[in-house]
Amino acid sequence: MDKIKLGVLVGGTSIEREVSKKSCENLLANLDENKYEITVYHLPADGNTEWAKNIISNPPQIVLSALHGGNGENGSIQGFLHCLNIPYIGSKVLSSAICMNKAMAKTVMKANHIQVPDHVFVMRGVDFSQYEESIKLMGFPLIVKPNRGGSSIGVIVARNMEDIHYGIKNIIETYDDDVLIEKFIDGKEINCCVLQGENGPEAMAVLDVKKAGSVFVYDDKYHIDEYSSDITSLPDFMQDMIKSIAVKTFNVLQCKGYACVDMIVQEEQIYVIEVNTLPGLTSHSLIPKATKNLDFSFGEFLDKLINFELKR
Repeated sequence: MDKIKLGVLVGGTSIEREVSKKSCENLLANLDENKYEITVYHLPADGNTEWAKNIISNPPQIVLSALHGGNGENGSIQGFLHCLNIPYIGSKVLSSAICMNKAMAKTVMKANHIQVPDHVFVMRGVDFSQYEESIKLMGFPLIVKPNRGGSSIGVIVARNMEDIHYGIKNIIETYDDDVLIEKFIDGKEINCCVLQGENGPEAMAVLDVKKAGSVFVYDDKYHIDEYSSDITSLPDFMQDMIKSIAVKTFNVLQCKGYACVDMIVQEEQIYVIEVNTLPGLTSHSLIPKATKNLDFSFGEFLDKLINFELKR
């Protein structure tokens, strides 16, 4: 049987490019070379587009992206591949763009009766006094984060207005033009990844999320040996609710392939925080962890994604 010509994208201009490299390493370690003829396309940090010429001149049958954040996750690369008529694994242009924009994703989720934390969307160049009263009404502590950031980079816990001002200034100067300020939910952080298959989207294992401090930050995600338990200790009925919400969120945001849904459980209330359409695939990331609790390996998980997309 002929091997499938598989293209893997890695690198990019995002501040998450180092995570991308680790995801790529783990993908290459788990993809079966007997099944795939793999070409790795390195997207440089300076934005050079030579890789695009290569993929146009010798297109793969299908693309698996190890990119995270920025143009790799916001629909830009997805749109490029769509224009070339090259199938790719994961969410398509609109879904990628919406999920990358946390405020927009929350608007869509809330309109579909998915519970999200109270929040305020702050835009660069708009007089802060317009937001101040709404921020105070939410009550402290609050989470301040880049609206289009990933891997929890730039996220802080604000306990007063001084922290809010610092967080906004830091994000706008360093990470993003827009800022999301949301109510801090004091509860159990959990994650549920969703895999799309022939029978529709299916929730994977519900995982507890460990954290070093008040917020699950970049170092927690990628710089410690183990950052999530094997399976949550929540009762079965809560796990069923979480899985149902994860699948509903996946469908409402029109995700494809796979995605991870970050949530917080406070007593019996479940809040969706965000959806990652290109979650980390490093050896310590959530999806490889979740597959350990299923009846297939991470390599078989990748096979399922590739085969499903090729059959579409």
